Amino acid sequence: SSWAPGAHLSITMWYLAIPLLLAHESAGIRTPRIEMEPQSYVPRAWKRIGAARRDAQLELLFAVKQTNLDMLEDIFHAVSDPRSESYGMHLSNERVHELIAPEADSLKTLHGFLAAHNLTGVNATPNGDMISVTASVEQAEKLLAARYYTHEHSDTTHVATRTESYSLPPEVAEVVDFVAPTTSFPPVNRPKIFTGTSRNGEQLGDGAKKLRSLYSVGDFVGGEAKGNRHAVTGFLEQHFHPADLKEFWTLSMGSVKAKSPQVKQVGDGVTGLKAGVEAELDIEYINALGAGIESEFWGFSGRSPDNKENEPFLKWLQVVSNTSDEEVPLIFSTSYGEGETTTTMETAARTNIEFQKAGVRGISLLFASGDSGAGCSDDKFVPNWPAGSPYVTGVGGTTGVPEKAVGLASGGFCNRWPVQPWQKDAVSTYLSSAQDLPDQKYFNKTGRGFPDISAQATNFLVVANLIPTPGVAGTSCASPTASGVIALLNDVRLSQGKTSLGFLNPFIYQNADSFNDITEGRNSGCGEGGFPAAKGWDPVTGVGTPNFEKLKAAVLKLK
Repeated sequence: SSWAPGAHLSITMWYLAIPLLLAHESAGIRTPRIEMEPQSYVPRAWKRIGAARRDAQLELLFAVKQTNLDMLEDIFHAVSDPRSESYGMHLSNERVHELIAPEADSLKTLHGFLAAHNLTGVNATPNGDMISVTASVEQAEKLLAARYYTHEHSDTTHVATRTESYSLPPEVAEVVDFVAPTTSFPPVNRPKIFTGTSRNGEQLGDGAKKLRSLYSVGDFVGGEAKGNRHAVTGFLEQHFHPADLKEFWTLSMGSVKAKSPQVKQVGDGVTGLKAGVEAELDIEYINALGAGIESEFWGFSGRSPDNKENEPFLKWLQVVSNTSDEEVPLIFSTSYGEGETTTTMETAARTNIEFQKAGVRGISLLFASGDSGAGCSDDKFVPNWPAGSPYVTGVGGTTGVPEKAVGLASGGFCNRWPVQPWQKDAVSTYLSSAQDLPDQKYFNKTGRGFPDISAQATNFLVVANLIPTPGVAGTSCASPTASGVIALLNDVRLSQGKTSLGFLNPFIYQNADSFNDITEGRNSGCGEGGFPAAKGWDPVTGVGTPNFEKLKAAVLKLK
């Protein structure tokens, strides 16, 4: 789509939109407002269960419009493309925030608006491109002309306080991309557990060893490079227990000469009474492949007894912005994906900018592509977000040895973002030469194709609450596995005085022959099914699964 984030309305559209007329409490006059994120809707899995408590506390984040975004994007592409003169010349966090700092007048307008409602905003990022405001539900409703409700997720016990619409005065709407938590719902993802299908000793003991052999990692261990870190993210009540990782290590790591890592925990949603299978899966497998490298678990609960309710995904990006170059992990693996339209265009476009801010610093962001195949809604495939963002690396799924595409793995073509320059040839080859493609009425053949790479996504052994659970499946297995291998590649480069790999996709497509090409299998979808795997890139397995030995040679050739 070509429309920009935020709420710039022309005079004509202003009248067409019939702006909400709302009483301005302090002056007793009616002032027009502009509805923000008008395309938002409540995803099917969330049900409204009643009005929110008036005194419940929210941490509102105002995403303030940034400047020099064309320049940011140009730098992002230049430092990420191995064929560019500027490859690897990443910017410092300080420089990134200087470059795109909001205009002083924008901040003045927002702070004036907050003050008129007896609220105070504080900088949530170094340059104030996110402003944090603590408010009760009652205050937030007046501020945003909104009505907050408690919603419950039907497949889990998660609850979230959200509104179904909100609006701002025109002069404030003009300087803000969006406010959260409002209409976007928090990420919920649960790996599939197929108990009973693989309860044999072979599966129980050597998941990690098998993956290391399959991806040519062998007994290689990282840790040569000081300051190299990898991290996984967890949202809502996805807790991690160090004892589980230790037990997993004893069961799975065999001859690999690396100690079970001491994982640093960052965020507000890290520890809890019960460990989540998702959290344990992520931290166990990023370490199984990326052994020897400093590891972190970044957990954001969205709501907890000691914290004001917030938008956990945004909170993660905010903390990345606030973490120094010396301390920030160089790889983040995130196992969360949902249909593209569950996030409004305004939130998605601004989130893409936050992804670019990470990429220009040399940070790699990998996202599981999702577990809904090609998806199907209203007789159309459903592309996923954030794996389909043009500024991250999407990770699809395979199964078995020899590997083939797994039906659950999400992949396809985005409706919002066009095919990207670094993948144009690969996508065009697939569309013109792959056999047995689905009918083109199901998908947007000009869209950004995803995923970019893949890894095993079935039969994982996960230790959670000290219980080994075999048969765990989903692309949430694939993302940490691939991320661990990439973390080893960073280690190899950094120990030779080179830079981190940063945004990976231009490198991936230029070095597709360093991946194991997957040519069998297909994902599920409408009608006859989704997309078939094929020679070269395909929208189920990307360019393939990592071959560490080949990739190591390729990254050492780069400057």
